[in-house]
Formats: sequence, C-alpha cells, structure tokens
Amino acid sequence: MPKKYKGGMNMKVGVFWRKYRNVEQQMRITPDKIYDDAYEEAYHHYSALREAGYDACLLEWKRDPRETLRDIRKENISIVFNASSLKEVAFLETFGIPYVGSGIDLVPMNKAKRKEIVAYNRLPTPRFVVASDPNNIPDINLRYPLFVKPIEGRGSAGITEENIIYRYEDLPKVVRKITEKIGQKALIEEYIEGREITVGIIGYKDPMVLPIVEIEYNDTKTNTFEHKMYDREKIHCPARLTRDEEKLVKDTALKIYRVLNAKDYSRIDMILGKDGIPYFLEINTFAGLTTDSGRDENGKMKIHHGYMGYAAKAAGMTRGEFIGKILESAIERYGLGQIEKPLTYIS
Repeated sequence: MPKKYKGGMNMKVGVFWRKYRNVEQQMRITPDKIYDDAYEEAYHHYSALREAGYDACLLEWKRDPRETLRDIRKENISIVFNASSLKEVAFLETFGIPYVGSGIDLVPMNKAKRKEIVAYNRLPTPRFVVASDPNNIPDINLRYPLFVKPIEGRGSAGITEENIIYRYEDLPKVVRKITEKIGQKALIEEYIEGREITVGIIGYKDPMVLPIVEIEYNDTKTNTFEHKMYDREKIHCPARLTRDEEKLVKDTALKIYRVLNAKDYSRIDMILGKDGIPYFLEINTFAGLTTDSGRDENGKMKIHHGYMGYAAKAAGMTRGEFIGKILESAIERYGLGQIEKPLTYIS
C-alpha cells in the first residue's frame, strides 16, 4: 500500500533521468573516456524509494519540456525526485510541481557567487578571481599554487593535475581549456594543501549531518575526473579526524548549508588545511546518492558510487532509509505530510 498525502490522496514520486547528466561537460574534452550512468543512477533511486514504501516511476527528461509535462500528468506525479539541472528546476517551479532539492535561489548561482556569500558570512573559503578567457585574466593577487576549475562545473569535469598552477606562465593554457572547450568562465582560487573532505547533509528545518567522508588520492595530486568517476579514490568514512576536528568541520558545513539556503540534501566539499581550518570549496546541490558502484561482465564501469552514499552507509542507513529520508524532507517542506504508514514493497 503506497504512502499518501493529507486527505488520503495517493502519493506518486517521479524520478527524473536525463542522458549524460553527470558527464555532459567532460564529453566536450574527452568524449572517448566517459561512461553514462544516468539511467542506472535513477534506477537506484527508484528502487530505493520502492523499498521505502513509495509508489514511484522513472521519467525521462525530454528535449521538449511539453512532453515531460504530459508524462508527469499522465503518471499523476505528486512530487519529483532527481531534478538535476537549472532547466529542470525552472520547469518544475513554473508549473508548480513539488520537487526534492534546492530551489531557484541557489541552483543558478555559480561557484563564485556561492563563495562570496560564504565569505560574507565570515566562513572560510579560498580567495579567488574569475577569468572569462585566457587573454583577460585579472591581476593575480593570490598565493601560489593556484587551482583552476569551471565556474559551473560538476563531476570534476575538466579537472586534471595541470589544473594546479605553480607559476603564472602555466595559467592561460588551463583557462583556455575551460573557457574554450567547456565553454565556461574559469574560477581561479588559492590551492589549499590539506585533506579533501566532503560533508553530506539531509533535511531543511532540522538538518542532519552525515558522517564525514575523507577522499584520499590514489595515484594523482587532486581528484581528477577519471579518479573520481571511476571510483579510484581511497575513501575513509567516517573521516580520520579528531573529535575537535570533526566538530569544527560539521559545524562549519552546517552553517554553510544554512547560509546558502540548501534544501533537502546537499554535499559540502571542503579542504581541511594544514592550519586546521576547513575551507569551503563548493556545495553540490545535485550530489551523488548511489550507495554502491558496479561494473558489467567485461569490467566496464556502469555506475559511480556517490560520496553521500558512503556517508549514509556509515550512518547505518539502508538505501531505502537514506533516499526516503531525503524525500521526506521535501514532503515536510511542502506541507504534504503522509497520513498512512505503508507496507514495504517487495521487489
């Protein structure tokens, strides 16, 4: 028996999926070195929601949004899970369709704008400048080494070891890669030496901070696209932190989550510097939620393990509990509270 809305109406969850959603930016640089796990990722979320007792279906985001709207109405969707782009969020907002995740106030902001808000609230983040092309790089009054990345990048798109800049002469080449091949402005920030950590948070009114994930590099100096998307990292969860370090990191991450007005779930990426300060790098409003990774019979990668998935398992959650808790945050936020506890679906 599926979960229901107030008033006894059936609740049905539509799980969006869109081809190449995680790798579309990297395809512009290395089209021969990517795999598309968009469907497998969405199927993971769909299966988890079924396990949590929700009536759910998969919905492919169409090029023509009118087709997507027809599908939503045909399936009688109550709320959408897995919206993963500004276009999708704007579409859902326009038609007043409830959805899981952060809204139109946060999603369109690029990394520089988010960092400005964090810095304004006296929370630590590396100093930075933004370059629109390799011939218009602002004066660099920053401490070397530097790190360069797409201002709206995701999935470590365009990130290789050459993105760590030790001298000015090497900077234009990397800026050109980002501005010309990916088609975005380049965010140039001070490179903080330390330990890469990421903090998953669930909820809105009363957010829950998950165990901290520490990402140790295996054969590289930074978390490159291939290192991340092919699950080559050494993951430590919970992170190897002292009690004081853990408290500081979690407190800082939660403050960032709140000042940016994140909703339902997000992941705060940070570097714990050698000075003991957790520096904010980025908030991922479409963070990976998969709780496992997988390869096909030929050893080819099929699905990437989400960092929040590691944290959920460390917190003792099943995938149904994890994905269900994220959905329940949105249900509460929209005031759609369930009135009936269902039986769990059996696959």
